Amino acid sequence: MTCSGWEAHRRALERDGFVRIKGALPPARVRAAQRLAQDTLARVSAADREAVKSNGSMANLARLPAFAGLLAAPEILATLRQLGAGDPRWTGGYLISKSPGGPPLFWHQDWWGWDDPISYGARGAQLFVMIYLTATTPDNGCLRVAPGSHRRRHALHAVADAHSKALAGFEDPDAAAFASHPDEVAVCVQPGDLVIGDSRLIHGAYANRSGAERPLITLWYAPDFAALPAGIRSRYAVMMAEQDGDVRESALGDLTPRTWPEAARRIIAAVLPDPACAAEPTPWRRNPDLDRLTA
Repeated sequence: MTCSGWEAHRRALERDGFVRIKGALPPARVRAAQRLAQDTLARVSAADREAVKSNGSMANLARLPAFAGLLAAPEILATLRQLGAGDPRWTGGYLISKSPGGPPLFWHQDWWGWDDPISYGARGAQLFVMIYLTATTPDNGCLRVAPGSHRRRHALHAVADAHSKALAGFEDPDAAAFASHPDEVAVCVQPGDLVIGDSRLIHGAYANRSGAERPLITLWYAPDFAALPAGIRSRYAVMMAEQDGDVRESALGDLTPRTWPEAARRIIAAVLPDPACAAEPTPWRRNPDLDRLTA
């Protein structure tokens, strides 16, 4: 890709909050990820998947050292650097696979540090990297986004209790969090593409109306870890040491990246957040101060 091509991608990421990079992962990397996803889903119980029916699955990659090579994949890190990341560090991720016939994923955004002024700047303090492992369209549950909602106030910010158990379990199919919105854009992808976005971006997914699984690996990275406020860096270090998460899957064990087998820890050592500093961790706050977002 030319320098002008990457510059256009950087502008799109800042303006729209997301960008699709076609063919960023080689076929061998995709096939390996597909095998890992299949093996992992076989170990996630039906009860765990039912509890997050809207998501489809929430297998926490912090407990899965077999994914180390993907988390530190040079193709992903090189792409992040081309998009302006000066010091990318992996901060979490999940295997989120929508079952055949699965419902839509609720509208939400994934940033947690809204108490810090950095959250209202032009550049996101955390990016998502989405790796869809099948060709994905609105028919089988592709991503849908509200462009620009990472920095602008949007009607979807009013969706109540995003990430709640009720939404994850699809308890009320008529909830506004699942409805179509005039601003939504479908992001269709092919295996090997990367969708990279600002974690502040409001997004969701369509229902999977097909008869096949729609697997997705979502990874999060702090693009400029060394430049983050000390409190956010401290919070990331705490997160890397936690054994609890949004969802606990007993079948996947209680590992954290700090307690992975040595061989796996070596693979990800360069992309892990540094151990905790003396600063007080930034409070966990999922919802922005809407008055500080642009209209």
